[in-house]
Amino acid sequence: MAAKGRKAIISNNDEKIGGFSVYRDDKNRPIYYNRFNHNGYVLSDNAKLFKTFNSRFMLGFIATIFGYIFNLPLWLCVTLGIVVYIVMEFKFRKFLNKLPVIPNFQPKKRASVVDSEAGLPTKKIVTKMILYFTISILLIVNAHSSNYTGLILYLNYALSVITFITGIIEIRALIINRNK
Repeated sequence: MAAKGRKAIISNNDEKIGGFSVYRDDKNRPIYYNRFNHNGYVLSDNAKLFKTFNSRFMLGFIATIFGYIFNLPLWLCVTLGIVVYIVMEFKFRKFLNKLPVIPNFQPKKRASVVDSEAGLPTKKIVTKMILYFTISILLIVNAHSSNYTGLILYLNYALSVITFITGIIEIRALIINRNK
């Protein structure tokens, strides 16, 4: 974040940070709020790394699916997903220890995912929206053409629903972006 006179200017990376535990402080900086220790962690200039760690749940889920695709036993697939999640969680906690801390942070203004996506260029939002809807459709088509049954069929459905919802989030971000 750069200061110009008395006004603070939000960098492009700061605008892109949003999520369930991301808030804005009085200086309009993105802050990750840890509900367990009530500390805030200043995320300025760490947007890309934070987004990677913030998707640690999804990475564990994807690892489980890839394991199943390669015909590993189900217990090994689940173990693989859990290990990926634990490694990412451990790295995330180490990452948080390197950030400036605001003790007893009181969250006020939440930075939503839609608002952070709306800060992206319009072409990027439209591209992401098209890709999410395409992936959603292709997951269903692939599941039926491959004659999947059982767990893998339901995992494909779950991923399809998740990508469809993400596409709707992109539509909302596009509407907000157009209204600016």
